[in-house]
Amino acid sequence: MKFLVPFLCALLLATGALAESLPEAITTEQPAEAEQTAKPAPLPAPANDGELQLDFSQLEPDDPLATPIAVDPIDKPTPTPAPTPNYYYETYSSDRMGVSFSIPDTWLLNPNYDQSTTIQFVEPQSEMMDKGGYQTRITIERVDMGLTQTADDALARLQQTLTELESSFTTFTPNNTDRTSFGKDGSKGHYCYYRAEYNDGTKTYSMRGRIIVFAHERSLYQVRLTAPSNWYSYYEWVYRTLRSSFKFI
Repeated sequence: MKFLVPFLCALLLATGALAESLPEAITTEQPAEAEQTAKPAPLPAPANDGELQLDFSQLEPDDPLATPIAVDPIDKPTPTPAPTPNYYYETYSSDRMGVSFSIPDTWLLNPNYDQSTTIQFVEPQSEMMDKGGYQTRITIERVDMGLTQTADDALARLQQTLTELESSFTTFTPNNTDRTSFGKDGSKGHYCYYRAEYNDGTKTYSMRGRIIVFAHERSLYQVRLTAPSNWYSYYEWVYRTLRSSFKFI
């Protein structure tokens, strides 16, 4: 017992010293914890440098089968337009042929035909677009048949005329024939385009043409345009004007 009492006293003194030192240790940790909680959290960096982010799952894909559409005039070349004829037209009437139509007033009537069956107008040399080439001409013919004529009769006459023309040129290539109508009364008939060449012994002329044969009562009428190949579309304006003005009198 003598030794137990001094031991207990020493133990109590050591415990008291430890208890006094604990608050001091806690005090040293508190400032560090307070400093960490006071420090502001860093802001998140903007995605993709601030650009708007799209939800690609909501976008419809391009159609791989879509057909591109040409946009005028960017996606295709613009052809150089041919000049439009600036003719002054006059009305020509023939009582013997029983017809009237519009024709350029400077074109010349060919006197070498029987005017009761054939009328031919020729472009003057001073107005030729193909200088030194073939002189454009329009020919109107009438054949009395004795019986009422139809579009089928006109087709037979057209085919016969194509055979005759083939023998008149050095080369002659007709296209397929097709149905059409002509003049203000819409006479029924057939037409054909053709290409031809003619050599007069010194030069070869290249030309294109259009011929139509149509029925009217007991007669068959033919209208034929022949022009230089390179200027055919130009002279076809004359043909169209004649066609729209053509009538029986």
